[in-house]
Amino acid sequence: MNAKNTVEIAQFQALIATFRESIPAFAKTVFNIDLSPKQIELCEAFRLNRMITCAGGIGWGKTLSMSVLTWWALITFDEVQVSLFGPNEGNLMNGLMKEIAQLHGKMSEPFKDMFDVGKTRISRKLNPASCYAEMRLARAENPDTARGIHQKNNFVMVDEASGVEDEILSILLNIMTDPNPKLMLVSNPSKASGFFYRTHRDPDVSAEWSRVHGKLQDSPNYDPERFRQLVANLGGPTSKQYRVMVDGEFPLSDEDGLIPKDLIDAAVQNKDAVAPTDAPIIWGLDPAGQGKDSSALCVRQDNVVSSFKDWNGLNPTQLSYAIRDLYQQTPKNLRPVVISVDATGLGYGVYSNLKDFGLPVHQCIFAGTPTRNPDKYSRVRDQLYWELREWLATENVRIPNDPKLIEELAAPRYEDMPKIKIEKKDQIKKRIGRSPDFADALALTFAVSKTRYSSKFNWSQPIKYDWLQTYE
Repeated sequence: MNAKNTVEIAQFQALIATFRESIPAFAKTVFNIDLSPKQIELCEAFRLNRMITCAGGIGWGKTLSMSVLTWWALITFDEVQVSLFGPNEGNLMNGLMKEIAQLHGKMSEPFKDMFDVGKTRISRKLNPASCYAEMRLARAENPDTARGIHQKNNFVMVDEASGVEDEILSILLNIMTDPNPKLMLVSNPSKASGFFYRTHRDPDVSAEWSRVHGKLQDSPNYDPERFRQLVANLGGPTSKQYRVMVDGEFPLSDEDGLIPKDLIDAAVQNKDAVAPTDAPIIWGLDPAGQGKDSSALCVRQDNVVSSFKDWNGLNPTQLSYAIRDLYQQTPKNLRPVVISVDATGLGYGVYSNLKDFGLPVHQCIFAGTPTRNPDKYSRVRDQLYWELREWLATENVRIPNDPKLIEELAAPRYEDMPKIKIEKKDQIKKRIGRSPDFADALALTFAVSKTRYSSKFNWSQPIKYDWLQTYE
């Protein structure tokens, strides 16, 4: 190797090192593109972090940013694999893959000739087996596409992540065991539930993610006149489409959700709701087994839900003793007049034990025949969730500001023909990644009174039942 070649190699390596530290410089040098401030923000989040989530409106260059990042990874890293996921082939081929191919056409030399560009795969000619990017479909019916992705520099980008099943996104977290992983989720925020939603709105989850938010006004080609036309076409600032596509904000509720998100938010923010002092306190208990689901207890006094408590890994006997102990430890004036228990399956054992202890317990069968308006509901669970929805609709109620509860209330979908039928628990669990234990416990508090809206009535004495006993 002569001195000239040695100098050229050193200069090239120095250039690559510069690109590694500055994606805007990379984009300008390789593609003659000036990235906008918001595009730079997203690229920097990717460069500096392992887990990145971006919710954004239309028009500011999410796809361009992902395409630049794909090429930046392939040019500045060795032993690198870039996996490009999306919910369907059409979006990937006509969006991200098309943009990536177009950038290849704009490349300056010598970079352009370094790669083979196919329809679904791009590879570096020098070492195609260890330096490549490829398109993958993210589908729950074929989760294997998200498994077995391992490389020293393992970069995964998910386009339209709001439309990807939670199961797939959870599997992709496995790449975090690799030496240098990066997982980036990018999407219009079209759903008020699910994995992508939680990376932005659930404090317990979002704290682990570097979050980027973009809106239409962040577009480098923003034009106020065209913006006004778009606003009119989307139904104005109060519409769901405007909120998602222009502001880049999550909708207040899922389109087919049982409980509108604005009712949930109003109940969380309602600091003026105070329960009547003579209103009965009711506990709702949703028992779970010793698996991943939690046993949950809700405490409600008329129009105010004061607290939740949950237990993991308890069998029916252990849970029964935990409830008995909690009842004993509670001051007499704050004890429930009734504990409503979902006595389906293993819950029957909990109900029986509590009854034997002498606690004021009520047997509720979620899958049973409705106790009120059987011509309107398919099962007791449908009845109780609908009454919970109508309780929230009074707007004179208060619930805790608990992210888990909020998501579980917003998640269920329903059908109303020929009878009201709430989405099955296992379907909700698949979508949000867990059983809606807190929401079920709250719904159970509506099983013990024939009065649908207790907040409209004053109580001078507890609900009376023939079987009610006082445990001392």
